[in-house]
Amino acid sequence: MVPRGYVPMVLVGDDEGGSEERRIMVRVEMLKEPCMAAVLEMAAQQFGYGQRGVLRIPCGADRFQQMVGRRAPLHR
Repeated sequence: MVPRGYVPMVLVGDDEGGSEERRIMVRVEMLKEPCMAAVLEMAAQQFGYGQRGVLRIPCGADRFQQMVGRRAPLHR
């Protein structure tokens, strides 16, 4: 179940070039941040705008943290 105020995402890939998947929760407020716009654009380029279900992000957890900084701690 998704907690109120969060958006579920799946990070697809790992930081060594593999294909690991990690489910995270991101606070809705983070979606307005410019760093998240870059993450969402990357997802649109890789998977298209018609994703259904959980939003898939094409990067590993370390890269995601580098892109969004400490503003979006990873919640499982």
